[in-house]
Amino acid sequence: MVRHEIELFQFPASHFNEKVRWALDWKRVPHERISLVPGPHAARMRKLSGQTATPVLRDRGQVIAGSARILEHLERRFPEPALHPRDPDDLRRALAIQREFDEEVGPAVRLAKFFQVMSADYATRVFGDGLGPLGRAAYRASFPLVRRVMWRKMGIDADSAVRAGGRTLQALDFVAKTAGPSGHLVGERFGLADLACASLLMPAVRVAEWGGPAEPSDAKTDAWFARWADHPGAAWVRDTYRRYRRPPSDP
Repeated sequence: MVRHEIELFQFPASHFNEKVRWALDWKRVPHERISLVPGPHAARMRKLSGQTATPVLRDRGQVIAGSARILEHLERRFPEPALHPRDPDDLRRALAIQREFDEEVGPAVRLAKFFQVMSADYATRVFGDGLGPLGRAAYRASFPLVRRVMWRKMGIDADSAVRAGGRTLQALDFVAKTAGPSGHLVGERFGLADLACASLLMPAVRVAEWGGPAEPSDAKTDAWFARWADHPGAAWVRDTYRRYRRPPSDP
């Protein structure tokens, strides 16, 4: 039974999915979240949307795939509170920043982090969030296969991880240098650029407000977060979450 006319098909631990959750919560849009497990999700998403990635939004039967397209749809459907800047030049700038972070930064942060922290324990705890004991055991057992597929599909190796780490650092430098006195990247109020950059950099920063599965505290994960913790860009991410990440509207 559908509880809401808007459904979000998501990975709870994904920063691209977090980007959409944040927009839904910012706009106070009642919705239902259907959480999926990476790997087994593919057949369901292909049937629903013709592709396998998340997030996917279904709004009164209309299916929208991809975080940028979903945010554009939400801005038209629920214009207030607005995420798009009102000034046309500011809007072009915000959309360009979102596009760069979607295409380059989000994938880079994910790749660099997975290379450093990924293990059967990490994957089961974070990706298997919400599974029962039997489901978690099955996911743990399948992890070697999941890891091979993930590494091949995402092109993860030592060289790509070095490049991705460098791109993550560039993105943190960008937000630290670009944020004005108000803390915003475009204009003088919270908007699309802030939301996109903070959510897609979130995997590099421990933030209490994001509401996804708790990150484990182990040597590799703690070292990953420590790598960026003192960067001014990480401070900007934490501050943006603290100031603007509203709690779930009605998940």
